[in-house]
Amino acid sequence: MLQIFFIFIILFIGCEPDNDSAFLQIQADIDTTVARIGDVLNLNISSQNAGDRIVVFPDIQETESMEIRDKIIFSKRNKPYQVNFQIVFWDTGSFMIPEYSVEILRADSTKDLTIETDPIDIKIISMLTGVENTNLRSIKDPIALKKPINWYRWTLVVILFFLLLSLLILWRKRIRKEPLEKIEVSEFQSAKDIAIARLDELKKLIISDNKMFYLQASFILREFIENQYYVRALEMTTNEISEFESNYALNKNDYTNLINLLNRADLAKFAKFEFTVQDRERDYKWMQNFISNLNFEQIQ
Repeated sequence: MLQIFFIFIILFIGCEPDNDSAFLQIQADIDTTVARIGDVLNLNISSQNAGDRIVVFPDIQETESMEIRDKIIFSKRNKPYQVNFQIVFWDTGSFMIPEYSVEILRADSTKDLTIETDPIDIKIISMLTGVENTNLRSIKDPIALKKPINWYRWTLVVILFFLLLSLLILWRKRIRKEPLEKIEVSEFQSAKDIAIARLDELKKLIISDNKMFYLQASFILREFIENQYYVRALEMTTNEISEFESNYALNKNDYTNLINLLNRADLAKFAKFEFTVQDRERDYKWMQNFISNLNFEQIQ
């Protein structure tokens, strides 16, 4: 009796089918079997219990009426287990999605078996099916749309505008212009009268602007020398003016102070040297005394 029992157990185990083959399944489903022309149908084909085997999902052959819009394969642990086809039909009538062959490979990529799904019948109806009014409708007037504001572009335009404005202001500041225009002496205005009138305007710059103060101070002194001694001082450098010392009929102290002030003006104009307010006040007072107290009768 015991021997018969063991023989039965051995026969049962030997006749048991392969577990993986018994539970491997391929399932196909579609979201609808009735659709209109141009509708997108989703065909899903999935495998279950593939184990270590590899499932290969081939392409579906297109026809004149059937278009495969997209194919998406889903996988787990780098192994595909499902595929989604987006199918569109471009004709009315009854169609059939043919059998789909899924290849099953072993873990070493050798072919194990092929499983086919059942064909699926599809009915494609017209876009007008079920519509009560099939007459052509009148074309509606176009709707005016409000153009959206491109804030990004307008922000860039504003930033660019302010950059250009800043460059323009900076450029104008860097332009070197003569602050004054030369006034010729006449029977109504002498060189001294012109220079004293200039000094009244120069006084306003003592506190406010170092460069402009010395720019105008240099101009006033050069214009005064040109009008009084007939030397082209406005067109000459400070070194060239100093070469005509004998023509100015000045005492040594006034001549030295004159050249020193012109040199300081050159430093302020060309080297952007900053003098103190006290320096400018001292230079202004010297110019005032120099022009006012000069003995013009002796010069003439």
